[in-house]
This record gives sequence, structure tokens and C-alpha cells, in this order.
Amino acid sequence: MRRRHTRQPLPGTPPTITMPTMPDDDAAAVAAAMATTDAFLATFNAADAAGHVATLAYPHVRLASGQVRIWSSQDEALAAMEQAIPSLRSAGWHHSTWDHRHVIHTGPGKVHLDVQFTRYRANGSVIGVYPAIYVVVTTDEGWRIQARSSFAP
Repeated sequence: MRRRHTRQPLPGTPPTITMPTMPDDDAAAVAAAMATTDAFLATFNAADAAGHVATLAYPHVRLASGQVRIWSSQDEALAAMEQAIPSLRSAGWHHSTWDHRHVIHTGPGKVHLDVQFTRYRANGSVIGVYPAIYVVVTTDEGWRIQARSSFAP
């Protein structure tokens, strides 16, 4: 297991992706984890609930808002996201962007990421900035997000 300590970017700097020097297998795993999180956010922003839940591994665990949520299946996650996305839209959310995605650890079939994302309104004003930890794993279906712990509501 490798550990990477990172520093926070200065305000106004573009989002960063930290990819330390690593063996080829680890580099491929990190690239796959980044592609998976790209798809996760793109489908979320597109309000594509089905596409979004396809980026997750099951059971999927989310720790947020003082609760632990476990979705046992894609159908369960889809029902939740079909409610969550319209609820966020009605509260003024327009889209989210990654502020950073830094590798914490890599290992066989798993990547831990320190991420931060910002939620925005349509006029570009910020709703909130949320740090999180994502665990991305390889499954029979490909790379998927198994668990998330964030400070997002």
C-alpha cells in the first residue's frame, strides 16, 4: 500500500489530479479510477440517474449527512437517485465540478481517492464545497465506486 500526502490548491487554481510515480499496474488502476469518477460526475450533471448508478459497485456505501446509506442493488440506487436529482434541481443545484482528485492509496483492484467537489447554481454561484473520500474498485463489470464518505448533504 502506498500513501500520498498532498496539499490543498490555492484559490483560483484549476482542478488537479495527483498521479504519483507508480508501477504500470497502479498507473492503469488510477487512470481507470479517474475515468470512473469522470463518468460519475458527468452522469450526475446530466441528470442521468441510470448512467450514474451504473458507475457504482454494489453493495454501495455512502456516509453523508450523519447517516450511513447502503444500496444493495442498482435498482435500489436508481430509485434513490431518481428522487435525489430532481430534489437537488428544485433546491437550485445546476451542476458540480471536481476541485481535485488526489490518490491516497493504490493496491490490487482498488484505489482510494481524496476528492473535493463544488456544487453550483445555474448563475455560477456556489452552493457548497465538499471534501470526500472515494473507494474505487474493479468488478466483473469494470471499475466502479464502492464507497463514498463526504460532507455533502
